[in-house]
Amino acid sequence: MKIATLNIDWAGKAKSKSHFRKIEAFLNAQDFDFLVLTEAINLELKNFEYKYFTEQIPEDVIYEDLDYTKYLNGEKAFRTVVYSKTACKKRYKVADEKTSLALAFETKFGEIILYTTIIGTWFKKQPFAQKELENCIKDCKLISKENKNLCIIGDLNTSFLKNEEDYTISTETSQSLKNLFSELELINVTENLKQNIDHIVIPKALKRNIKGVKVFVEKNVLSDHKGVWVELLR
Repeated sequence: MKIATLNIDWAGKAKSKSHFRKIEAFLNAQDFDFLVLTEAINLELKNFEYKYFTEQIPEDVIYEDLDYTKYLNGEKAFRTVVYSKTACKKRYKVADEKTSLALAFETKFGEIILYTTIIGTWFKKQPFAQKELENCIKDCKLISKENKNLCIIGDLNTSFLKNEEDYTISTETSQSLKNLFSELELINVTENLKQNIDHIVIPKALKRNIKGVKVFVEKNVLSDHKGVWVELLR
């Protein structure tokens, strides 16, 4: 089972009418079971039968300091989209429906919850970064009480490596996330990737199933983020 995530920076819609085609072509050449896109638009990806969206960012209004419709030249904006080869069994309520998704899927590893999100939609800018962190912690603790087979995936705007403070909202944010992962018995399989702020966090019970963790696209190729993925084998 392959799980991947990439922040596509709104598919370049702020500057280009055609860059999204390059992103679609590249992603259509990949083979993932689950693909989490953040700062996303509605892309047509032929390898996935299902796709799930956060609530659309409101059109033609200033929403959290930005008129997204004007900024993206009329494009509809979704902070998180999950593409899947299998249908979602259940959708959990989350604190911020425009930023996060919590979806249950049946897999060869049993039922798994994918909690997908962005922490730091404006990077370090407050009050957004702190509120998104708090929402993530609250959501994941509640979901974990029902099902501990929880994965946290998306743009956390945090490097967990030493000497990479420029890639991190704050040391407090990093520590809060580390504490959350520890409390919920999760492991961040992408924490050792250099200059990486997008992460895939899985249950410790699946550690023995990890075949590989890699970057599938480098920064500044499709967007200003790296795309990362993990492969799990039974």
